[in-house]
Parts: sequence; C-alpha cells; structure tokens
Amino acid sequence: MRIFPAFVLGVLLAAAACSSSSGSTSSPGGTSSNSPPAGSKLQTVEFKMDATVGAGKEIFDCQFVTLPNVTGWMVSGEHTYTVGSHHLLIYSTDLTSIPAGGSQVQDCYEGANSFMSHVRGVLYAGQTSMGSQQFPPGIGLATTANQVLLFQVHYLNATSADIDAHVDVKLTLDSGTDIDTNAGVLFLYAPYIDVPPGAKAQAQMRVVIPRDITLLSATSHYHARGVGYGAYLDRPTKMATTPFYTSASWNSPQIQSMSMPIAAGTKLRFECDYDNSSGTAEYFQGPSAATNEMCMFAGAYYPDMGELANYGYASPGPDMFGTAGASGTNCNDTLKCIEACPTTASSGASSGPFDASPCMQKCMVGSCTTATTALFPFLECYQNSCSSKCSSTTSSDCTSCIAANCPSQYEACSNHTCN
Repeated sequence: MRIFPAFVLGVLLAAAACSSSSGSTSSPGGTSSNSPPAGSKLQTVEFKMDATVGAGKEIFDCQFVTLPNVTGWMVSGEHTYTVGSHHLLIYSTDLTSIPAGGSQVQDCYEGANSFMSHVRGVLYAGQTSMGSQQFPPGIGLATTANQVLLFQVHYLNATSADIDAHVDVKLTLDSGTDIDTNAGVLFLYAPYIDVPPGAKAQAQMRVVIPRDITLLSATSHYHARGVGYGAYLDRPTKMATTPFYTSASWNSPQIQSMSMPIAAGTKLRFECDYDNSSGTAEYFQGPSAATNEMCMFAGAYYPDMGELANYGYASPGPDMFGTAGASGTNCNDTLKCIEACPTTASSGASSGPFDASPCMQKCMVGSCTTATTALFPFLECYQNSCSSKCSSTTSSDCTSCIAANCPSQYEACSNHTCN
C-alpha cells in the first residue's frame, strides 16, 4: 500500500486568477442601498484582475491579497466578469503575511508559492457573469485584520480569437457590534470521477451534517461532459428520492437562495451525470474544464460547523463514492484494486488528501455504494499507523503492523459485502 485517503483538510478544486495587471482597493461604505443595521460599521474591499486569454487557451493563475486592518465579518459580496471567465474564488488561508512573490499573479500549479496548500476555507465564489450574496441580519463570515486571502480566476477561451477578460469582486465587511452568528460555507468536492469514452457516467459523494444548521444557498460545479446534477438530503435510515437542488448547466449554474433547516445527522448527497457518448477520450477528476471533470456542491449556511465539516470530513467522513450499485466491488476487492495501482499514475490533480490517480479513481468509482464505509476507516488507520512500514503489502513488517494497530478495521473491510 502506498498513498491512501487520510481525513485531513485539503482542497482539490482548481480555480485560478488571471495573468496580467491586478490590484486591490478599499473604500468606506457598504454596497447595499438599504440603511445599514444598527451597530454596523461597513467597509468595502475590491479586488480586480485582467488578462488576455489566447485563442483556445485555458488559464489557471493565483494571487495572494489582503483584507483591510479591521476584524469583523463579511456580510455581502458581489462580482462581475467578462466572457472567457469560467469561475472565480476567494479563499481564506493559513498565512499571516504574503510570502515573497505571492502578491504577483502566477499559475496556481507552478512556481514556489504552493498556493493551493494554504487554502483553509471559502469566502466568496462566482461562476456566472454577474452575481451577489447577502447574509441575513446578524450573520456573517468571520474575518480578521489584514487577513491573507487567495484570489483565483479560471479562464477558458474556446473561441478562435484572443479575449481580454476582466474580473471585479467587492466584499463588504462589518466590524460593528450587530453580528452575533458566524456563517460557514460548505465546499464539497467528489475526488473520484471516471467518464469513459463512448459512455455515460455518474459521480457522487455524501457527507454528514454534524449539527443543526440552516442552509442559505446551493449551487453546483462540473465540467463540459456534465448534463445533469442533483443534491439530496438523506435521513439516517432512508435515502431521499427528490432533490432539493438541481442544475443542467455546466458553465453557468445559478445559485439558489433558500432558508432550509437541516437536522444534525442528516447526510447531504450530490450527484453529477455525464454524457460522453460521442467522445473518444476518458475524463477523470481534475482541474481542467477541457480535459478533466469535476463534481461539487457549495452553499452558505449558519452557524459555522468548522473546517472539517465545511469540506465534508466531519466524523465519520464522506461515503458513497462508488456508482456501480450493488454490482460494484466490495471493500476487500476495492482495496486489492487500489494496491495494484502504479505509483507513477497521476491525474493532474496535484494537491489534496487523496491519491487522485486515474487508477485510484477507477477503483473507487467501480466500488459498490457501501464499500467506502468499511474501506476508509481501514485506510485512515493504515495511513496513520503503518504507511512507513508497508512499502510492500506482503512484507512481515506490514502485516504485523496492521495486525497490531488496525485489526478491527481490516476485519470489517475483509468481511464487507455489497447490498
């Protein structure tokens, strides 16, 4: 065994920021024409980026930016972008200052700054030419003074001519006394996708909601092979049959506003349907809208559940990665499939907690619906206790380590059956 999923925070999403001039300005005042709530103290910060996107080109760039020197909450945001922009994201990070060169626009996956490794949450996102988000009174996303953010924009130019693209984002911060509830953003990413040539396919993921929340918005994200999307709320003993959110647009899905209570213990499941019937290439999970696929759910909510829950890794972790139903491989056979994967395989998804090689993805997608319920606890135990001793899964050191540290998890996987 080599690299397996461990329940640690990480993001596989590949968004980007553009390549040309950029800058940020801040100005006092809010973005709403309504009177601000009593006790509020509003300030707007603006981030802009411009790029020339060559004909038939795709750009993935990033830039670190900072918020003003105030502690407070983001209570609203808005954006505009021109043709050629696929989506934008503003992430919170673990940085306390911008590293050398990080304020310059660069490719997200090249260079020395390791942009994606610093991501810790989502502050704002957009994937339509215009959009906005407004939190209810008394609710906001917590921010800190001089907080370092990652500004990303993904450009995709499918035309035969160059495009001059522009992105403008405005965030309104409230440093007053009127906010009493921290909001959060669910940012759920299915890491295993396999869309074979000449075929239809599906990707899915399900996560537990560990506490009572109210969902304020919902949106999807997938790429050009995607033809449909649904998000469901499964009860502990029964899967839902009616989605609470659907989408049929891969390049401009709308954000659906709502105020929907979700009880603790509910599982949020989302599915992406793909049609590659006329295609000759195989598509796996990864950053490129042209050569990879994605399947995501995103939505703002309150009160905040914390980083692990926001990414879907609250205990017991995500499940239902397999899409083969009861005919898929059980836990033990899925484990054997993973063990047989070459160590050099790569999908291009270069960061995150998963081995996202095409081989690994095929194994996971081909598993039955319940396989990961038994598989992931074993893989987590293995990763934490035995990975350094298991360069060969048949070595005595490896088998002894698993027997000593992960006996119940290994037995559960070995005895698992699909149903």
